[in-house]
Amino acid sequence: MTLEPAELPDLPAVRAAFADARAFQAAVGKWVWPVFSDESFAADLAARQLYRVRDGATLAGVFVVWDRDPGIWRERERGQHLYLHRIARAAAYPGCGLFAAVLAWARAECAARGRHGLRMDTWADAEHLIRFYERFGFVRVGTSRIERDPRLPPHYEGLELALLERPGR
Repeated sequence: MTLEPAELPDLPAVRAAFADARAFQAAVGKWVWPVFSDESFAADLAARQLYRVRDGATLAGVFVVWDRDPGIWRERERGQHLYLHRIARAAAYPGCGLFAAVLAWARAECAARGRHGLRMDTWADAEHLIRFYERFGFVRVGTSRIERDPRLPPHYEGLELALLERPGR
């Protein structure tokens, strides 16, 4: 698999991958991502935070990586981690190894950037997702209740999130 920053021509495939992920979320749980705006995708593209994952010519999925996340991690934010967000699998891709590929890339990126580890969050009551991430070495280190925060998109408001962390190397 190849992981690289997404580009503007990827936007239709990115939108489709997130639509596929939302459909999957709706089928298996109570939490579903909102429809992300083109403006938010444009900001992620401009900041080179939105990545595409390809298996050959097939778009397997997309994800976002941040250097800091004070809106969610608050006082725990120390600028020492990379943050994985919005990992979405395209429906046409069977899911074989997508997260493992993202994790391998992120661990290498941690080493290259001198970061201590990886962090991610998910809905606090999404036990199936938390167990999935724990199988990959993430540990639940707490929760975060999100109030209105101008650093975060509005869809975060009112959420209770599980905070997950793992060493980067």
